[in-house]
Amino acid sequence: MKYEVFEHVSDIGLRIYASSFKELLENAGLALFDQMADLSRVYSVHTFEVSAQGDTVEELFMAWIRELLYIFHGEGYLLKEFVVEEASKGTVKGIAKGEKVDPGRHLIHGEVKGATYHRLEVKEIDSKWEATVILDV
Repeated sequence: MKYEVFEHVSDIGLRIYASSFKELLENAGLALFDQMADLSRVYSVHTFEVSAQGDTVEELFMAWIRELLYIFHGEGYLLKEFVVEEASKGTVKGIAKGEKVDPGRHLIHGEVKGATYHRLEVKEIDSKWEATVILDV
């Protein structure tokens, strides 16, 4: 299982799982956009280079989410494929693939405004990674 949704008052809570920090970021992108749209209707037509900076794993995680949300809000694209190529101290770099929102073809579940630091956790346990994040909808 890559992620699960949990109840949170008027927002969406996600618990994301992975075997590495890179995979955690990839799964976070998938979980984020899966909450917004039916990704089976989204094609990987355009590729975006995504980079983010942060001093801690929590800051890197949130910066990655913010960059992906900018592509949705600022550029108008739904994303469905995520590959993190580098996740080193202070920097994450990768690519995201998707296409321009087409209201006639895409089934939009709702809009995520942002991710909050409330209850944010990013941790490694027994060589596995887990993140808990609340999405503001």
